[in-house]
Amino acid sequence: MNKLHSFLAVIVIGAALAAPAAAQWPDWPTPNVPRTADGEPDLDAPPPRRPNGKPDLSGLWENRRGGGQAAAGDEHSPPVATFFNLGANMEGGQLPYQDWARALRDERVANDMKDNPDAHCLPMGLMQLHMHPQPRKIVQTDDLIVILYEGNSGIRQIFLDGRPLPPPDVLPWWYGYSVGHWEGDELVVETVRLKDLGWLDVNGSPITEDGMMIERFRRPTFGSLEIDVTIHDEKAYTQPFTVRVNQRIMLDTELIEFICNENERSTQHFDP
Repeated sequence: MNKLHSFLAVIVIGAALAAPAAAQWPDWPTPNVPRTADGEPDLDAPPPRRPNGKPDLSGLWENRRGGGQAAAGDEHSPPVATFFNLGANMEGGQLPYQDWARALRDERVANDMKDNPDAHCLPMGLMQLHMHPQPRKIVQTDDLIVILYEGNSGIRQIFLDGRPLPPPDVLPWWYGYSVGHWEGDELVVETVRLKDLGWLDVNGSPITEDGMMIERFRRPTFGSLEIDVTIHDEKAYTQPFTVRVNQRIMLDTELIEFICNENERSTQHFDP
């Protein structure tokens, strides 16, 4: 098995594990689901709201793959993000790389993406987690959002309690430091101090420690979640860029336990 096949095996296994989630936990109906007149889930119903009036983003969500446009008929929508090449739906089919960042991405591709953190059971970074086939669970309170990612058992905190972003000399984290605030019904999240040269996509588009990620979360209907992600990183890119991630609700199921290193047998086949 060559390096590329080994890495793809990790991705395929992860996608396969996401499918039978219901088989891993006894069926239990999701509470407070709006219904149509015939009793089916009404995914187009208005989103739920918290007592403070803000949209409730809580729920189990999966990446909604496919489709080249973020919103049909809306030419102002950002391009839809893709798992392997984040800029595939952009004009020209790639991100606005600085020369060194493009060279690094090309080198990572030439090496069959063998150093992608996901292939080594490490945290794969927020952008890859947004697009990963395995689901994620959002738990929301007035002052905090916790996102539990099935992929590599990731845990992320987004603080809504008014605290500022940390100073630039704090230790970088795999998931960075995230604070959020509401602009109407849109949650705006700023994240800084991500680990240097992290991977934004499977092909290895980098982000540096000086980069900032700004996410805008919207829940337009009960069954849908839109996230516009803007990357500001002058070291790696010639200009900021924005992509959209579309997600849909998963009902009557739960996350499964995914321990990447358990019985992992792929990396032993990597070429030295």
